[in-house]
Amino acid sequence: MKKAQPFWKVAFLDTNTLHYIGIYLEYAKKNNLSPQDPKAKAIAKINNLSEADLQKSLKKGLKTIDFLSTQDVQVQYAPISELELLTGKAKGKAILSAAKEGISDRMWSRFREEEIRDRVGPTDLADIKDRIDGLTSMLEEFGIAVKTSLSNQASDVLELAKEINGLVYMDAMDSIIYANALVVQADYFLTSDGYLKDTINHIHDPRGEPQYKKIKQQLREIVRRIILGNADDVELPSAHTVTDRGTLKPDLGVPRTDSSS
Repeated sequence: MKKAQPFWKVAFLDTNTLHYIGIYLEYAKKNNLSPQDPKAKAIAKINNLSEADLQKSLKKGLKTIDFLSTQDVQVQYAPISELELLTGKAKGKAILSAAKEGISDRMWSRFREEEIRDRVGPTDLADIKDRIDGLTSMLEEFGIAVKTSLSNQASDVLELAKEINGLVYMDAMDSIIYANALVVQADYFLTSDGYLKDTINHIHDPRGEPQYKKIKQQLREIVRRIILGNADDVELPSAHTVTDRGTLKPDLGVPRTDSSS
């Protein structure tokens, strides 16, 4: 299976990585930070914020963008990640609305779908969707090449996700996103999920562990069968996290990690 850019690596982003990127891009837009501005200017503005968690999230997004913009990579992410972002932001908007009303603490444990539907209307949802749809063009402004996954890959992704869960446990959404990365033959998988990163790297580099060596062999054959490639050319990506300090864990040359990284 040939890649769209044969001389570039493919970096696949999971939902949480896309979330951090989106947070920073929205912050940059509101604060008139352009892609041409020095990174130090953005860091200085972020450091002036009082919320430590927000600072960390914004820095993760900025550092991930910085990493991607300095690599010869083409970025891809799963359509289902966009859907996760849309529903997650809708729920977040509903919770903020409820918090302003001072509802009782007991209500938070049973915040129902009806509450979200009634608090987030079509105009709000359209605005959230437009912002998510705009991520690709905003990333391209930073010099990052983005390729959208094709809709005709959906059946292959779902079939492969089921096969993955027949080999090793993954959350349903995570298995679909990992399957999407396998279908497009990504070289790197960027995630902040420790378990997912650990599992992907055990498959990528079993280091003599019989269980994962067998999983790797079986998964390569399954990918070959589903995407009709050559078994010798099947790419099983290594997984990495870009931290708020700008370091890559693990380094590209040392793919194995654990969930504490």
